[in-house]
Parts: sequence; C-alpha cells; structure tokens
Amino acid sequence: MSITFKKKVSSTPNVRLPLGTRLNSNGTLLLTSTGISSLDTFIGGGLPIGSLLLIYEDQNCNLSDSIVRCYLSEGIYNKQDLCVAALRTDPIENLPTKEENISSSDNRTDEENEKMKIAWRYENLSTIDSAAASTIHYDLQSSKPIPNELKEQVKIHKITWNDCTSSQSYRQYLLKSLHKLLTNDYSSQQAEKRILRIGIQSLSLSLFDGNSANHFDELFAFLYHLRILLRTSLATCVITLNEKSKLFETVADLVFELKLSNLIHTDYVAFCQLVKLPKLNTIQPIIPDTWDIGIKLIKHRKNLVFEKYSIPPDLSADASRDEKTKSLTCTPSKEFDF
Repeated sequence: MSITFKKKVSSTPNVRLPLGTRLNSNGTLLLTSTGISSLDTFIGGGLPIGSLLLIYEDQNCNLSDSIVRCYLSEGIYNKQDLCVAALRTDPIENLPTKEENISSSDNRTDEENEKMKIAWRYENLSTIDSAAASTIHYDLQSSKPIPNELKEQVKIHKITWNDCTSSQSYRQYLLKSLHKLLTNDYSSQQAEKRILRIGIQSLSLSLFDGNSANHFDELFAFLYHLRILLRTSLATCVITLNEKSKLFETVADLVFELKLSNLIHTDYVAFCQLVKLPKLNTIQPIIPDTWDIGIKLIKHRKNLVFEKYSIPPDLSADASRDEKTKSLTCTPSKEFDF
C-alpha cells in the first residue's frame, strides 16, 4: 500500500501576485519568465523569485548577452523594474521587442502529423516543448525600439564602474548599491509588491582584487552576500561569468554553461549544458529529461530556441525496432526482412 500526499492550491488565491509572476504547479514557488519561453521549460517553468542564475560565457559567441537582453525586455513588458551593471556595451540601449509568430503553429501541426518511418525512437518524442511556446518571442534584430510608454512604467537603475570611488573596490560599491536598493525598495515586506530584475554582465574577476590569489575568494564572497539579499527580496538576478568554479555553483540556484557549436552539419549554433537546477521549497529537485540542450537561432537569426538534442538510450528489455525481430531462430527463410 502506497500513500502519497499532494498539496491542494486554491485556484483563486487571496493574495494578489506581483505583475509578471505566477505560481508553479505545486504552488510552492513564485516564478517569473527568463524572457525565453523554451528555456523556461527546462528549468521548471521560470526563475524563482529570490534566485540567482549564473551563466558561464563562451568566449567565441555573444549568446549570453542575448539571453540577458531577453531577460531585461521581459521585465519591461511585465512592468518589472530593472537594475543593470554592465562592463561591455549597455544592454538597455538596444533591447529586443516582443513579436508574435502566427504562421509557425500551422507549420508545426503539419510536421507533427507526419509519421517518422526511419528514426523510430524519435516518433513518440515531443519535438519541442519549446516550439509550442515560441510563437511569442523577442526579435533580437528588430530595428523597432520598445515603446516609450512601456519604459516609463518601470524604473531602470544603472550601476556603472565610473561611479565607484577610489576609496572602495568595485565589489564593495556594487554590493553596497544592491544592498541599499533591495532592502529599501524591493524587500518582501514592502506593501507595494514590485519585482526587480538584476542583470550583471560579464562579471570579471580582475575587477575585484589586484592580487590574483584572492580573485575567487572575493567573487565567492560577493555571490554569497548577494544570494542572502535575494532571499529576502522580490528580485531575481542573472550574472554572466567568464570563469568557472565549483565554489561559485554552491551559492547559485541555477547554473548553465554555453558552448559554441563546432559541428558543420547542424542547425544548432551553440549548446547549453545544465549544471545546476533550483532546489527551493522542495524535497525533490527538478530532474530534466536531459542536461544537454541545443540552441537555435531561427527565423533569420531573430530569436533563440532551446531544444533537447540528445535522447537517453532505450535500455528496456522489450526495446525493439520491430515485433518480428524479438524472436531469433536458425530456420532458413526465403524472404529477408530488414
């Protein structure tokens, strides 16, 4: 006899959720989208409020910048405030606009109705949970700016290196600015529930300490204190890094690595390897079908789509291509069936 417990969540909660957020299927987490719906499907539906996401950059591509830009654009369209600390070009200057692809649903229906005859193991595989949600996407090459009436409804905070005084390091200035912002305006105890999206682009180790021996210690301390601030705030944070360390992954809630595709005959421009998934407010963490994801730039390199490109091997005892191949006999046959 097995006993299972399931938490019942009211369909009409008494508490009004902040703009641009929703509860997960169990009703235990408040989620907001990353701005890329196909990526949300791999991380449990979106970013949990109060979580820290680390993206390991690929030196040969700028996909991490595109992900951050979609993340910030999603905040503007959902009336969520932004905080940006960028070391390269300002991502606020050319944010992608939201577009809707209507014709993709008709083409996808025709493809799903067509039965695959050769790749028999792929027949029952859902092709893109991501593609079902990619009818609405952000156009990375759009020349149209985001409407000013949308930008005027949100607050955009910028933390630049030029504002840092010589008496303190950049780490101290950045952490002090975020502490003041999160505790005063975006605390979970505030009456007005507004979400803040923090985007820190290319957080270089060289900006934290002149002594190379203390680089990782300085950055680890920064990430550790930032996570404490996020836990008591209505905010999410996305940080891109050009260095990898197991120490950083212990303080982050979600980590994935970008790798440029060096395959010639492939539709994928890069690959995304999931390193760590959120484990907030749950005993059993999310277990995806695969930890390896392919990234496509479709529709003339306008929007990003995340897909699973590897399939686990079928190790079941009755795995077979055809019912006829299950029994092997030595009796000769006039007809050869392959």
